[in-house]
Amino acid sequence: MHLPVVFMFSGQGSQYHQMGRELYDRHPRFRMWMDHCDEVVQPLIGRSLCGILYEGDDKSRPFDRLLHTNPALIAFECSLAKVLVEAGAKPACVLGYSLGELSAAIVGGALTLEQGLRFAVEYAQQVEAVSPPAQMLAVINAPDLARTHADLVDGCWVTARNFDQHLVVTGPVENIQRLREALQREGVLHQVLAVNYGFHTEMQQPLQSTLLEMARHLDFRPLRIPFVSCCDGVVYDHDTDPAVWPQRLWDTFRNPVAFDTTVHGLLQRGDFHFVDVGPSGTLSTFVKYLVPTGSGTSFSDVINPFGRDVQTYAAAVRRMGLDDARLQ
Repeated sequence: MHLPVVFMFSGQGSQYHQMGRELYDRHPRFRMWMDHCDEVVQPLIGRSLCGILYEGDDKSRPFDRLLHTNPALIAFECSLAKVLVEAGAKPACVLGYSLGELSAAIVGGALTLEQGLRFAVEYAQQVEAVSPPAQMLAVINAPDLARTHADLVDGCWVTARNFDQHLVVTGPVENIQRLREALQREGVLHQVLAVNYGFHTEMQQPLQSTLLEMARHLDFRPLRIPFVSCCDGVVYDHDTDPAVWPQRLWDTFRNPVAFDTTVHGLLQRGDFHFVDVGPSGTLSTFVKYLVPTGSGTSFSDVINPFGRDVQTYAAAVRRMGLDDARLQ
């Protein structure tokens, strides 16, 4: 018996230049959906989104401008979800992490792809115009950071808890730099994420009225697939009032991410197969550390930064008991 599938969508920081390039070149339906997204986004940003994403062949090239990464992540994740569904995948629910909640809302049926892409661009434009610079720092093996480094964390916020030994701290650039220097001296593993703004913190507060007004102009619809929020673990079902979505989106960008407690909450309902539909495979890695020993739950990524997109995609499809003969 196949386990119920959870589609997971990652957020800012999971993107990279050239993400999904091999699949774009060799899967005609993925390319078709990405090109469709490009047609929607190009008039809004003044350039081809796929042209920006797939220019050259250097994955290490910086790719962190929000005006480009916001729609690129939505385009990538929704296009990948489309081809998985077309291959026969039937997600039991969708789960989004930060910006990935917008992808999850689209795939879940609450919002059209076109509206979601436009909203992602408009939101990026507002953030770039209003928000001060900030950094997001992933910290490993320091779960009590807020206590052990209270003086350095002051002026920053713990904005995500992913599993026991992995959290994210966000704050002004100079504050994060001081924290990094201390962590380096003490040998604590950490990594600066490719995000330049203080999402999930008070630094987003000036955008509240603007974002809510933007969201209220969207045509939200009843969900076709249940939606799980990583802010609070709440499951929104088919009968959820579409009027909740503007506030839901604001909470997504303003409040901390509780990925650990969200996944634990789902696991209390039974075993699942968690499928990371983001570009980096980070969420499937997080799930790996959250699944209890002996659990029947499984997990997989569909694409990751290590190349061999087609091979990884095909393996993920097989794990769901499916086959995709459309690869070239």
